[in-house]
Amino acid sequence: MGSLFTAFGQIQEGRVAEAQGKFAKQIAVRNQQALDRQAKAEIEASKVEEGRVSRQAKIAKASQRAAAGKSGIGLAGATLNVLTDTAFQFSLERSLTLRRGLFRSQELRERGQILLAKGRFARTLGIKAKQASFVKATGSILGGASSGEFGENIQNRFV
Repeated sequence: MGSLFTAFGQIQEGRVAEAQGKFAKQIAVRNQQALDRQAKAEIEASKVEEGRVSRQAKIAKASQRAAAGKSGIGLAGATLNVLTDTAFQFSLERSLTLRRGLFRSQELRERGQILLAKGRFARTLGIKAKQASFVKATGSILGGASSGEFGENIQNRFV
């Protein structure tokens, strides 16, 4: 009789392990989805920031052109070099802003993929634990039968 209880306990352990694996996978999927949303938000934020930098560039260039026009120097020589350098610096800042957003986004997505893989692995381990529990339970039952546990019970009933 004890081997039956042992077998039942082993099967229950397997079911619990499977449920834990399933739950871990569900959590991983939700975490991965949250990181994907964050990744999209990073891209959007970098686009907004790039727009802000573009606006600053327009203001700075307009101010420089107005100063050059007011002074009567014109847009040649050193003045043109300053305007060109300003345009280049703002272009570089815009590109770096977008690039940072892209890198942060990719990092978040990769973390999400890792979490998802861990969740899938936990689910697989749970399924394997459940399968192993049936093998253990079968072994417990067969072990009980071979030790005469079941045979003695049957014999006692007929005597």
